[in-house]
Amino acid sequence: MARTHLKTFRDRLLAATALVIFIAEHAAAGALPTTQILPVVPGDEETRSTPFIAWFQDLPAQGYVEEEYIVSGAANIYGYVDDSSQRPEVEVLTPDVPYATRMLVRRPAHCGGNRHGHSACRKFNGTVYVEVLNATAGWDGDPIWQSTHEYMIREGAAWIGMSTKPVTVNFLRDGWGQPPWPPRNTSRYAGLSMPEFGQVWDMLSQIGGLLKTPNSPGNPLAGFDVKRLIMVGYSQSAAYQVTYANSFHHRAQTPYGTPIYDGYYISAGGASAKHVTGPTDTTPESLARGDDRNLTRVNAPVVRFQTQTEIVNFPSYLVRQSETDFPLLRFYEMAGGSHVDAHLNAVGGQALVRDLGLPPSFCPDPAIPYNPIRIGYVQSAVMEALERWITRGISPPASRFMELTMDADVTVLARDADGNALGGVRPPKLQVPLGTYVESNTGPGFCGLFGGFAPFDDARLAELYPTRSAFLRQFDRAILQSGREGFLLLEDARALHKEARSLLE
Repeated sequence: MARTHLKTFRDRLLAATALVIFIAEHAAAGALPTTQILPVVPGDEETRSTPFIAWFQDLPAQGYVEEEYIVSGAANIYGYVDDSSQRPEVEVLTPDVPYATRMLVRRPAHCGGNRHGHSACRKFNGTVYVEVLNATAGWDGDPIWQSTHEYMIREGAAWIGMSTKPVTVNFLRDGWGQPPWPPRNTSRYAGLSMPEFGQVWDMLSQIGGLLKTPNSPGNPLAGFDVKRLIMVGYSQSAAYQVTYANSFHHRAQTPYGTPIYDGYYISAGGASAKHVTGPTDTTPESLARGDDRNLTRVNAPVVRFQTQTEIVNFPSYLVRQSETDFPLLRFYEMAGGSHVDAHLNAVGGQALVRDLGLPPSFCPDPAIPYNPIRIGYVQSAVMEALERWITRGISPPASRFMELTMDADVTVLARDADGNALGGVRPPKLQVPLGTYVESNTGPGFCGLFGGFAPFDDARLAELYPTRSAFLRQFDRAILQSGREGFLLLEDARALHKEARSLLE
């Protein structure tokens, strides 16, 4: 009997040792990064001792704190084991390349002791959204936060924004504060360094690992009960998320053998993921259209969200997936939505004016008015559905796709007689339209990403809504319908109900 117990103990010990070895081999490459907190001086516009894209609203009044950290570590550069076979497995090409990037933190203020002296605090709900900051303009953007911050604050979630591309890291270090930009505190980011595109994957793993290590002295969320990390990203950032989920999710583990990231919200992306090595003399930055690695296959819940702009312009319909193809994924295409809507244009412009001295819009003189359908309401609803899926196993609504058709051998959106898209997730303003909601605008630069709105004439409005009360009854029914389908939260439904009362006046 003693020998049996000894053998059982030995077997358990060997199994535990094997688990530790497995975890070590599959953990985020390298040690956890170190952090250095940077000063935040609200209102200091002269020396600019505040973060780039610091939030313009009064976060302390809402029980929130904004902080910024320099994060330093070492990241491997990877290549695909067999690139020609379009398999996602990777291997290390160059180990331990040093980096120093920045991390922006927006989190609930500590309650109880109120140790930061803020006038309000808010209970943390255990969820951290890690946003891969958008790099399309050549500097960081935070479109997920811009679109859904009311939801995150209501729920008490934390938000982390990471600079994850050499061009944006270099801009912070070398460009911001130099001509043609207004003078700024150029020493703030003097120590940043990201020499290789391919460092991004270990950076994401290591910073995620830091956030899930409660006793680490460099953890900006030390003292918070972090229960789940959800990686989020918008537009170009979606391409990073697909590559990370496919090639690194299973490698990035906590010391307990659980994944660092518990789910992925991938939004407004195109038809190609990033190449794991990134742009070099022999590799492109993005995978070719049709590459199997552009599809998302990961052992974690995933929600993909697209607007009309991505379907038409990117074209994201090439990477459509549904739960019948991959059970852990939901794919939502929002009819009437555009890559940049009126709300996203308004809040994003605040940072452009303050930090760069630019006009408040990338498309200051659109050919037609900005699209008034706010995509953030649908995004908030599906992000909440993703969180429920992760925490309670409650499946989100079924995938929704917009209808497509062919026009002269070109795939296009199917539209009704008024020019509005058919199928997909249908927000109240599209169910009860006041005009045609389009995915693009005209003009220079980024104007093609801005949606537009062409109002109906009086005759068409009278045909659809003989009286104002008829319009309001239809709109309220549409609000209830969106809520029942799972694409509108109660607080946002109330906001739409109130807004509708100002329409047709």
